[in-house]
Amino acid sequence: MEIKTGLNKRLTVPAGMGRFLTLKEACIRWEEIMNRNTYAVYVRVSTEKDEQISSVENQIDICRNWLERNGFVWDEQCVYKDHGISGTVFIERHAIQRILAKAKRKEIDMVIFKSISRLARDLKDSLEIREVFIAHNVRIISVEEGYDSLQAGKNDMAFELWSLFSAQYSRTLSSSVSAALAAKVRRGEHIGKIPYGYDRVDGFLQINEKEANVVRQIYSWYVNNGWGFRRITHELNRFNIPTKEKNKWQVTSVQRLIQNPIYCGDFILNQFSKVKAEGKKKQIRNPRQKWIVFKDHHVPIVSRTMWEKANSDHIKDQKHAITPWNDLRGVCKCSECGCNMVIIQSKRKLADGSKKQYNYLKCSAYRRSGEKHGCVNHYPIFYEDVRQFLIERLKEKGKSITFNFVNDMEQRKQRQIKQLQKQLKQLEMKKKNLLNVLLEKLISKEEFEEKRMELDEHIHQLEAEISELSQKEYPHKQICNVQQAFEAMDSEQRDLHQLFKTLLHEVIIHPHGKIDVVYAFAEPGGK
Repeated sequence: MEIKTGLNKRLTVPAGMGRFLTLKEACIRWEEIMNRNTYAVYVRVSTEKDEQISSVENQIDICRNWLERNGFVWDEQCVYKDHGISGTVFIERHAIQRILAKAKRKEIDMVIFKSISRLARDLKDSLEIREVFIAHNVRIISVEEGYDSLQAGKNDMAFELWSLFSAQYSRTLSSSVSAALAAKVRRGEHIGKIPYGYDRVDGFLQINEKEANVVRQIYSWYVNNGWGFRRITHELNRFNIPTKEKNKWQVTSVQRLIQNPIYCGDFILNQFSKVKAEGKKKQIRNPRQKWIVFKDHHVPIVSRTMWEKANSDHIKDQKHAITPWNDLRGVCKCSECGCNMVIIQSKRKLADGSKKQYNYLKCSAYRRSGEKHGCVNHYPIFYEDVRQFLIERLKEKGKSITFNFVNDMEQRKQRQIKQLQKQLKQLEMKKKNLLNVLLEKLISKEEFEEKRMELDEHIHQLEAEISELSQKEYPHKQICNVQQAFEAMDSEQRDLHQLFKTLLHEVIIHPHGKIDVVYAFAEPGGK
């Protein structure tokens, strides 16, 4: 016997079921089975403001009402939330990534959301998401627009038009906000993060004398004493002078303070902007032609003459050496704190009067904040020595490699997924046991809700990691390509960064010079 479900699927009712249930009861039972965990409810808010957080419940209620009116059984576990994430980004929205992964694994038949603006505010992302769902026979429901892909078909233009309107609204809103912020700046108000040395009172900057004295001292050390960024950083931390956030000073924070024109009374608007690349937003510096400079915008801490002297090309040429090329960037790690090892340059005067330059590898945390507040000072180890050591080790390994490199990477990925899935099962079991604890009145309802939300958040994080790993693909490559990579080290090629990143998982450098190499491939013999 066949029955038609709410998802337009024809299913055969087992013969045995008919002996115990009426046809109507059998239809209801099959409908319940099919609707359980076969849909996903997606909700999103772009900021953490109270009014938008409350709209999460509103979105859920709207979707739940549609589901129940259409004969579906409500399941709170099918709700996926992206909190405080803009609809213009895609990769960073873990909830929608998990839904897409479930769609590809045929684990859901339908996804429902309040409106297309909740799904995405970027036309390209919206169409790509829809394409994945349609390709895997997942029904799309947008309650507010009344869109149903089951009725609209694959080539319906309504979805594209609503997606276009959502994207345009986002751009229009961004322009309106920018215009409002520019108007505030023209009135002399300050926007953005409060700079060190100032307080913001009723929207206007006022000098914080205690911090301002530190700013003046930094400029004096830099201009009058000739100190560099690193020495100034160590001196500030030595005297336990806190930053605005009560953290320790770093080289970059000192550098930005000296180069920021806000300390001579100027404010720059439109210096940075955000662009979208590969589903993520990143901040870029705009060309100077786009900057809007408000001179004498507020009370300065240092004179314009002092600021210009500190930022003159003459002083920059004296203090700023060109950062040397580093083939090992992102590969070498400090054994103590896990930060990247970076190149530190040093010059020594030889007996004949000439100068020789040396490149050492040092922990980046130590470079930023010094030994007391950052990390340890590693024993001097030459960059070129480490680079040559790794080349020789890899060339030696390359002689005996007889396996498919990509297959090994795929196996590593599967092992990671298996470990994450094991952790996920443990958390889900904890969540089930938590209900028993509540029923036995060992904890209060408030404690139960708090712990449940904590477990849910952890579960969602693990699901996002599993989804991200599952989508990572390694194109098939023959072993000869890997051998060619090893042979490239015999050539005169100087740029080996990508090669090191491919063949090495990480290189751990200990304070006394010991080096541990973790390869990105299984060593011959299982070592």
